[in-house]
Amino acid sequence: IRGLDINDQDWSIVQVKHDITETLDVIDLGMSVDSGKSITMNNDTKIQNDWYLKLDGKINLEGKSQLLQTVNSDLDVTSSGSLERDQQGSSNLYNYNYWSSPVGTINNTSNNNNFTISNVMKDGTTATPQNILWTSGLNGSPTSPITLSNYWVYKFQNLGNAYSNWQYVGPNGTLSSAQGYTIKGSGSANPNQNYTFVGKPNNGTITYSISPNNINLSGNPYASAMDANDFINDNLTSTTGTLYFWEHYSTNNTHILADYQGGYAARNLVGGIPPIAPPNVSGLGNSTKVPGQYVPVSQGFFVLGSATGGTVTFNNGQRDFVKEDDANSNTLFKNNSNIVSINNYTDDKYKKILLGFTSNNNYHRQILLGFMENNATSGIDNGYDAIHIDNQPSDMYFMNNGTKLSIQGEGYFDENNNYPIGVKTNVAGNVTFMVDQVEKMNNRKIYIYDNKTNAYFDITNNTLTINLPQGTFENRFSLRFKKQNSNSNNNSNHKDSEPKTETTVIAFAENDKINIQNNIENDKIKSIQLFNILGQSIATFEVENQNQKQIELPRNNIKTGTYIIKMITEKSDILRKIVFN
Repeated sequence: IRGLDINDQDWSIVQVKHDITETLDVIDLGMSVDSGKSITMNNDTKIQNDWYLKLDGKINLEGKSQLLQTVNSDLDVTSSGSLERDQQGSSNLYNYNYWSSPVGTINNTSNNNNFTISNVMKDGTTATPQNILWTSGLNGSPTSPITLSNYWVYKFQNLGNAYSNWQYVGPNGTLSSAQGYTIKGSGSANPNQNYTFVGKPNNGTITYSISPNNINLSGNPYASAMDANDFINDNLTSTTGTLYFWEHYSTNNTHILADYQGGYAARNLVGGIPPIAPPNVSGLGNSTKVPGQYVPVSQGFFVLGSATGGTVTFNNGQRDFVKEDDANSNTLFKNNSNIVSINNYTDDKYKKILLGFTSNNNYHRQILLGFMENNATSGIDNGYDAIHIDNQPSDMYFMNNGTKLSIQGEGYFDENNNYPIGVKTNVAGNVTFMVDQVEKMNNRKIYIYDNKTNAYFDITNNTLTINLPQGTFENRFSLRFKKQNSNSNNNSNHKDSEPKTETTVIAFAENDKINIQNNIENDKIKSIQLFNILGQSIATFEVENQNQKQIELPRNNIKTGTYIIKMITEKSDILRKIVFN
């Protein structure tokens, strides 16, 4: 067979003996591309190979075209040809893109080969890919071919989660298939920089080891899209089952880490959430990207090792032909002025709530709660609970028995359950809670409960704005679906960390202070004593002359733990439990 035909069936065996350009999808059982011959795929099409591929010539995937090798497809290890695949990154001088390579070094003895960036990643500005120029300075430049800074080329592989464990790679350091790496742009006036990957296509099973609780920068290693759900399900034992995608915002204009503007989007089996949205981009975060089910070619992402760690596995069963502009996919996580909103965390089956939080400086965080029925529990479930790794100065997250979550997967919906929320503020000021989106909630009431005032705020169709001091509040707020009176029992598996109190006197620890609200009419608190759980006196305070509605006492050097606070009033003594974190 000398060429490809639009009527080729999946049982076809094709030998390519001439240069061919295709504008429609091609499906074959077997294919051999002779040395010196090429197939060019135009019009965002695919080559699907179901059994055997011998590549001694070249496959050129233009635009969003992809090479899809299915479960039983083998790439002959003696193949000596190459694949070319374009992908676009940010040209911003200051912004990282997280990359992975769909190809390795060309040889005729092995597949899924190690590579160097200078060997496989080319300047794709012109029709013929050119070698990238490299500088040791901090900034690249839009030369021809482009110049990139080798200073920012790093990997993050299995050495613990401290920021100092980023490992320098540079353009000539060795990377293995499925390892991710970072690069900053050339500073071109075009916000998108086209790169071309040139090498031997990766195929089949690819593995690496991950240690318990460690973070690894990984990525899609194939020349086709990858189904995140399939990857997560295949790796639930070795990882926590969440993919994290870094996005550097277009407003970022510095190399100084403390001043970076960016954040991590997350995706698991519940759905996806965008990175925190910065000022001057969107007050609601809808212009930032939510990662869809399909990971595009060359997209790098973090995975987090489970409590046991193990082997992370990629395979052809995770591959699909899904274009980046498909509703279930996402573009590469770069930032430019043409990005549109992609909200793909929803589906037609499960109840879900996307809870929004806007800080006093207009940063907007979204966290996702999904009721996944028999798929998840109230505990921490790999694949359904996303650990909160993106620690912003002002932020919000779910608290599940001390674990901070960006996405929380729950079992069946129960209106009596409540879901504690942690809030951080870097400066004092107003913060706002709201419901950004719901699925299958059937007009259910949604409340924020304030444990400080015992008040319920209906945010179903409203926002709640509250003034908070600087600090961290992990015992104060919770998401609820039913008002509970002060004496009723709450059967929730998600207990508030702080004990319930009567509405007359409220005592709680916050921001290194003891805070007491006296709502008893015609009774004054004269003094306060603090005891440890052994009954030993820790401190005594005279408060008769303080504002009884809001008494604040210093924590001083009181250690973390549970204490008993005794409030001596003109009419009685009142005891309360108080917890210092």
